[in-house]
Amino acid sequence: MHNEDSGATFRPSSPRVQPRLLIVTGSAELYGSDRSLLNALDALVGAFDVTLAFPSPGPAVAAAQNAGAHTMILSDYALRRRNFKSPWAVAKWLNRVRSAKHTLDRHHRHMPFTTIYSNTFAAFIGPVLRNSWKIRHILHVRECPMEPRWQISILCKSAARTSDVVLCNSNYTKGLITKVQPNLGPRTRVVHNGIAMPLESAMVEPRTSGALRISCVGRIHPKKGQSVLLDAASMAQRDGRNWELHFFGDALAEHRELSDGLRAQAKTLGIESSVTWHGFVDGEARYNTCDVAVVPSVYPEEFSLVCAEAQAMGLPVVATGPGGPSEILIEGETGFIVAPRDPAALYRAIAALDDDRALAARFGAAGSARVREHFSLDAYCANVVTALQST
Repeated sequence: MHNEDSGATFRPSSPRVQPRLLIVTGSAELYGSDRSLLNALDALVGAFDVTLAFPSPGPAVAAAQNAGAHTMILSDYALRRRNFKSPWAVAKWLNRVRSAKHTLDRHHRHMPFTTIYSNTFAAFIGPVLRNSWKIRHILHVRECPMEPRWQISILCKSAARTSDVVLCNSNYTKGLITKVQPNLGPRTRVVHNGIAMPLESAMVEPRTSGALRISCVGRIHPKKGQSVLLDAASMAQRDGRNWELHFFGDALAEHRELSDGLRAQAKTLGIESSVTWHGFVDGEARYNTCDVAVVPSVYPEEFSLVCAEAQAMGLPVVATGPGGPSEILIEGETGFIVAPRDPAALYRAIAALDDDRALAARFGAAGSARVREHFSLDAYCANVVTALQST
């Protein structure tokens, strides 16, 4: 069965009568919010008849199908900054939202959904559908665009009007949205993301010598702070240190100039030969050949799946904060938290792990144990399902 907007794929109807859940998400990639949704999808498919709507094609579509969800690829309804660069851009975006809503309206009339689950603020069509269909809407806040200020204000006001339950991936995220819109507090719950623990055979084997291999996982994006890590690595080189930087992540079309600029920066700093740009890579290969993971974001991360994943693999982590990472790692026990936009502070934290490889190994072991205890996939899935089933 197909819809004219692109293509919908469906699994055979379950013999069980389950409540129908529509999930709308902001992208079909395999970065943080996408992967966090996919981590819960098996549990959601077990509890609901799930349809997952995407604003574009991407690798997450096949992953959702493999989990047993119906999938739909619609006109790009996602909320993106480029949609607000001009009145013409806004008009085109609104037309895409209308087209996507028209397709979903037809499906809802044919077989009504009981609940809408918006995976991020970027899935702005969720509140639109809730206003039209008058059914339960759960919003999962995984990212908060704090600039421009008017945007987060509008999004939080919309959440207050249209969301029956708001899930936040950290206490930090909850604090951000309830500061903007205090009346969201009573309906907001914190559900920390969970991850599947790696096999012991896949975990990092601490190295006692050699070049310090640094993993930096994240899309090339102004928020992610790759340039700060390059500056810190330049300081390391001036001090005679041997560091290798491994960047895992690609760039959206609108950030191609930033990607080119980072490569030019590495060349200007004279560290080009020590930097490898791997592009998008999924799985354990992003961590298991490295000695430390760095999250140099210039704005604190709302959660940071990378912090949890790297610690699970047995890596010490250096991240900026305070923010979500402060809830995942323990300062001085599993990693270090440093201020954003401070390459000197970032350099000092990484250098401490370079100087004391035994300390790095202890941090990695403690971090793995912490993630296993506090960020299990089972607890995460159970909490998401419970929130969606609650009345």
